[in-house]
Amino acid sequence: MKHHVLVAALLTLCLAAGPATRPAATAPARVRDGLINGSVRFLIPADWEIVSRADNGMSVVYHTPDNVGTISILITQQQEAIPQHDMRVRAQMQKAILGWDNDDLKNRKVEVIDAPRIEPDDRFMLKVHERFKDADHLLDVLHIYRGVGLNLVGVTVAASTQDWGEAKKVHDAAALMLMSVNLGPPDPKIVRPAPKKE
Repeated sequence: MKHHVLVAALLTLCLAAGPATRPAATAPARVRDGLINGSVRFLIPADWEIVSRADNGMSVVYHTPDNVGTISILITQQQEAIPQHDMRVRAQMQKAILGWDNDDLKNRKVEVIDAPRIEPDDRFMLKVHERFKDADHLLDVLHIYRGVGLNLVGVTVAASTQDWGEAKKVHDAAALMLMSVNLGPPDPKIVRPAPKKE
């Protein structure tokens, strides 16, 4: 999560949120969830399981029912709006995120299959893709970011699979979640409960 903090220090401006996207007719049913007391809301596949939710209400982690995918969404609030398509801001983000990501992989001593790289995608401020092997697990990881109001919204999705098509399915579902993010008045009923800690 350190890369989100690094990006927050670089940003000074933000773009108002657009309307939520509608899932394709063939997409699985989606349900609402929210962060920051329900003022930031989004849609997730109905079968995603909540693993944990931060006490400060700024992040939540999900698993897909088959445990192939782990998806986290994190809000980093800014003091001013983020220009979603500003090339200067995007360049700053690219430098910060790639630097953090490469250092993180090096420190974890994983076997890098595909080093972190920028993938063009006009839907997002930044999209970084990497693949690495951690012990016996091959992880296909995507980091995507979007400015929504005063919030920098980051989604990280890790697919534990050697099947490219299976990984893409998890990545696409996470991208839909990020694209659905919008703002509204606080509504705690939107926030789905996390499992109780034993």
